[in-house]
Formats: sequence, structure tokens, C-alpha cells
Amino acid sequence: MPEARFPILGTTVPSMLGRAAVLQKMIAALTKPMPDHLQVVGPRFAGKTVILNALATNLRQVSFYTAVVLWDLGHQTPGTDELFMQRLARELSAVLRGSHSDYSKHLEAAQRNPYQEIGEVLDALKDEGYKLLVIMDGFDKPLSNGQLTRNLWDQLRELALKSNLRLVTSSRRTLRDLIRHPDAQTSDFWNIFDPTPVRVGCFDENDLTAVLAMMPERELVAGARTELWNASNGFPVLMLGILNAVCDAGDAGGVSAEAMRAACDSAFPTVRDKLDALWIDCPPSCQDLQRRILEEGFVARTGIAAADADALIERGFAHAAANRLQRPSRLLGRYLEEQPHEGNALARLFGTDEAYLKNLKGVLERRIGQLVGIDSTLKRYLEHCTEDLPDHPAVLLSNVRGIVNQAFELIWKAEIPDKRIPSGWMAIWKRNDERRVDEWETTFPQGVQRVRLLNLMTGTDRSAPCAKHVTKGTYVLMNAVHGFGDFGQHQEAAPIDLGTAYAALLLCVELAAALTREVQDA
Repeated sequence: MPEARFPILGTTVPSMLGRAAVLQKMIAALTKPMPDHLQVVGPRFAGKTVILNALATNLRQVSFYTAVVLWDLGHQTPGTDELFMQRLARELSAVLRGSHSDYSKHLEAAQRNPYQEIGEVLDALKDEGYKLLVIMDGFDKPLSNGQLTRNLWDQLRELALKSNLRLVTSSRRTLRDLIRHPDAQTSDFWNIFDPTPVRVGCFDENDLTAVLAMMPERELVAGARTELWNASNGFPVLMLGILNAVCDAGDAGGVSAEAMRAACDSAFPTVRDKLDALWIDCPPSCQDLQRRILEEGFVARTGIAAADADALIERGFAHAAANRLQRPSRLLGRYLEEQPHEGNALARLFGTDEAYLKNLKGVLERRIGQLVGIDSTLKRYLEHCTEDLPDHPAVLLSNVRGIVNQAFELIWKAEIPDKRIPSGWMAIWKRNDERRVDEWETTFPQGVQRVRLLNLMTGTDRSAPCAKHVTKGTYVLMNAVHGFGDFGQHQEAAPIDLGTAYAALLLCVELAAALTREVQDA
């Protein structure tokens, strides 16, 4: 059997197929008199890395940029501000080694956080008329741990404001959607990028023509092209998988509609894992919309959340035409036929340990979606936590403290807006011999003492409740979540059971639900 003609995934980045319009748009934006900073956004398997490699290759062949850095942040991802700047300095040092060895050595010798040294090199290169481009692939990864602070992004913004440095990032979602650290959200770094991201999704007709030009010995005839679109909607990993099956099927010549359908069936086992990953990435509301399209044939876009529609379109799960979503992907339809849905749902979705751990995430996502009026910061934390499961339970636990801190801020705003404990409360607690309250007269409680204060506010066996809004049930939830928050900050390489992580997330969700009921109108 002949080898597949189009590499899909592997240890090396394949050559770019099609995408001429996207590449030219990026080159134009990066080489105009006042170049843009760009963010490239698209789902997994869409070909972002392939395009960025082609972009770097093209720009290294012209004289506009002195050096082009292509930095893969998906591997050896820096987890702190200091490590991020150190890695950036090393990447710049490496590309300058041949043309500016003195600057390269200066960056290589930099200690701790080399922000100042990078700025000095950029200023020196600017005086000489040289420009640099830094392409950061997999930008999701450093943002996902929530440990990079506003200080880093402010420093990176200051570097990017220099006229001779331009940045390109790639991620599965827009940068603002990915920010986890609450303080980092306020950085002006995110404002330097062109507000319209470069979207990478499905191939268009021009891209398909370019791909087919690579296999001139075969011609799609008699509806074969239509069958190809119906099966894949042009999503690269699916379309190329089918064309590989066409190449593997036999002799050169015309490819009929029947032969294309057979190739689609043949390709399904090779692309099934990709479909699985793409489907899991979709939020529940998006999955529900896709099932509607499969059942009804098309769905009008009126009243449909734009984010849900866009998620399906960019993955090739559906096609947009005449203000409606239609042409559901046949390959996805076959995949979903194998998945448990409706009928004996509880037994099939949660009947085994494996099924429980796989499907509980969707339950929690839907629960979060039910919390009308939830604080936006709290919701953002919860949504990011669901993304960490089932693959990164330790990362989830490391971010629980952010949920705790935001929850306390909402409680204080409703009950003690000036963070001065009312003297009447203090008098009652002292009279009832409540422990360790004297120190709160001068210092507002921090850390675990906040939990102690919440306990007293909601009533103890000695003192009646004095809080106007927050109930004892909320204290019980906060007490449990706070414990997980402490554990998340001091894991010390302890193995994290996925079931434990789900339990922590469920407590966080119900804490958010309680606060939404109790303090949103306070």
C-alpha cells in the first residue's frame, strides 16, 4: 500500500498546503510601515504551527527583519515570570549569534530576569536600523497555569512598544479569553495586538485546489468534490486524511463520488481520535447545537450564541450559509453515533469509573451555565478549572486559591464593605468568649482567619448569626474549598486523584452558586 501523501501529525512540522491568502495577509500586516502585533487563533489540528513555520521561513528570506524567532512554548513551558524572560533572552541570543555575536553574548550572560538586557539590545539594534520578529507558538500553555503575573505582561508590553520588535502569538482562543491570573487581566499588554485575530480554521475552495494540485495523477469527478466537502467541511486534518485514503486506494485516474465515500469510510479510523479531541474541546452548549444540526439538517443562526456557531464552523463540524448552520460533517456524525446519548443515559454516562471520570466534566460545565448573575471573575475561574480536567487535576487545584480569594471579596463587599468589623459584632463575640477575636480590632483577618471570621458571622454554638446575607451553608462550603486551596498551593509532588479534583471543583461551583443567590444583589 502506498504511503500517505499528506502528513497530518508527526514529530516534524509538515510543509504548508494551501493557506496562501492567510499567509499573505500576515506578511502584509508584519511588513507594512507600521507593522501590527498579531494573534493567530484556531482549534487544535487546524494547522496554526504549519502556518507559523511558513511565515518564519518566508520572512527570513526577505530583508525586513534582521532576525525571526520561532519559539515553541508548548514544550519546556516557562512557569514563572523569571523563567519566561530567561527563555526569551535565550531565544533572542540564539538568532543573533551569527549576525550580532556581541549582543548575543550580552543576552546569554544576563542573570535572573533579563528584561533590562533585552531592552538594551533592542535599543542598540534600533539605532542600527535592525528589526526583530518573535513568533510564540502555543501561547495557551504559559497562560494556562495562572502563575504568570501582570508584571511580566507589562514588561513584555514595554518591549513590544519599541518600534523594532513585533510579536505574533498562536493559541486556541483569543488571548483575553485565556488569561487566568486576575491581576494580569488589567495589563495593557493585551491591547497591543490587532483587535481582529488571524483565524485559522477550515480550508476554502482555493486551499483545496492547491492541495489537489499536489496529486495531479488523480482527478475528482462526478460529485467526488461534493462528497469530500460533505464529509469534512474542509477541516484540514479530516480532509487530508480522506485524501490520503484516496491515494492509498489504488491506481491513478478519476475519483468518483462512490470512491470518495469509500475513502471517507476508510479514513474514519485514522481521524477518529482527532474528532474525539475536537469534540471534547467544545462546550456543552456547542455540542447541543451540533446535535440539533445533525437531527434537523440545518439551524437558523438567529438567536444562536455566536461563540457556539463559530466553534462548530471553525472545526468543520457545520457549514455557514444564508444565515444558517447546515451541512453537518458526515465524519463527525459517524463519530457521534458511537457516543452515548439519550436513552439509558445515567447507566451509560456514569455506569463505570472510566465513564464517570470522562463525563462528569460536562455535568459541571452545564451547572456553571445555570448560574445566572454569577460574578464574572468567579465564572472565569470556574470555566478555566473545567478546562484543566481530566488531563491536569494538579493545575486545577493550584488555581482554587484564586476562587477562594474572589469569593471572600464578594462576601466582604456585601457584609463588611470597609473591611472594619462592626463593634457590635466584636462585643457579642467577646461576651460569648469566642476565641482570638481581640486581634481583629487592629488587623483585618487574612488567610485561614478569614474562614474563622465567616464562621462567627454565620453563627456558632455560642453566638447567633450576624451576617445579613451569607448563610452557614456558605461557610461550610468555604471551609472545604479553602482546604483544597491550601493543598493546591502545597502539593509537594503528591499524586492528585482525578476524582478528588472533581470533588474540589464541585464544591467550588456550589460555593459560587450560594454566593450568586446570597450576595449578588447586596
